[in-house]
Amino acid sequence: MDHSLSRPTFHEHVRLPESPVDTELPIDPDAALSQGIQGGNNFLFQPLLKLPPAFGSAYVGETFSCTLCANNELPDTSDRLISSVRIKAEIQAPTQTVPLDLSPSDEYQAELNSGESLQKIIRFDLKEEGNYILAVSLEYTEVAANKDVESTGRIRTFRKLYQFVAAPCLSVRTKVSDFPLRGLENEKRSCARPMSFALEVQLENMADGPLTLVKIVFAPKPAFDTTSVNWDASGAGDDRIECPFLAPRDITQAAFLIKQKPNSKAETTKDGRVILGQLVIRWRTPMGDAGFLTTGWLSTRKRP
Repeated sequence: MDHSLSRPTFHEHVRLPESPVDTELPIDPDAALSQGIQGGNNFLFQPLLKLPPAFGSAYVGETFSCTLCANNELPDTSDRLISSVRIKAEIQAPTQTVPLDLSPSDEYQAELNSGESLQKIIRFDLKEEGNYILAVSLEYTEVAANKDVESTGRIRTFRKLYQFVAAPCLSVRTKVSDFPLRGLENEKRSCARPMSFALEVQLENMADGPLTLVKIVFAPKPAFDTTSVNWDASGAGDDRIECPFLAPRDITQAAFLIKQKPNSKAETTKDGRVILGQLVIRWRTPMGDAGFLTTGWLSTRKRP
């Protein structure tokens, strides 16, 4: 049984250098190209896609996508037949074990002839950092190929474990500061005065490849309103929004203004911190794979 991450990349190809004019055995520069690629194109990338040769890396916030293949490697002359093939999978996350849905969803493969393959795709949202174990079980029935031989069939089953680590894709650092409202800087602080804060956010790309930030949103508690002052803030005459592009280890910053609604009561922790809300961050990889991350509840410092 084979497996691979379903994270394709563009196929790369390099043409051979031109042979000298006076050579006796000239070599066609397109001889190094893969089958199906038209010659005469010196561009490095082609529209063909390829799967990674190894298991690859997994990151928190992305969807773990994997192809499972059960291959019948018996020779054509074998006296055995394989039928009732069934694949089951579950993933052991750092804090829980989750059974996985397989696509396509048909439960059994009636018969798997020699050289044929049963393929299933699984998907799982990685929400925690740490070690994961993908447990795959395969069950099938083995019967005699000769119909004249009475055989009830033998049910066989085996289980394989694949371990991988989900690393952080984005490093998120935040800082909350008091942001006095205009005209109220010199007033004494009172319970009736609405609170206002400035939230500074620093995002660092911790992945091995580049990514594009699609959206960063602050979801406040019901007692607060928020205003974005980032690249996605609406403005007059904005025909196109250019999202930040982050190469590995690149850093970008974002900010939000948070203001308490009039006559509203803010939630606080036991030690007096005001709970403001959560950050919601979305990004995409160069191949269009989506990533999603929600932070924990952000709060202020201890208030006197």
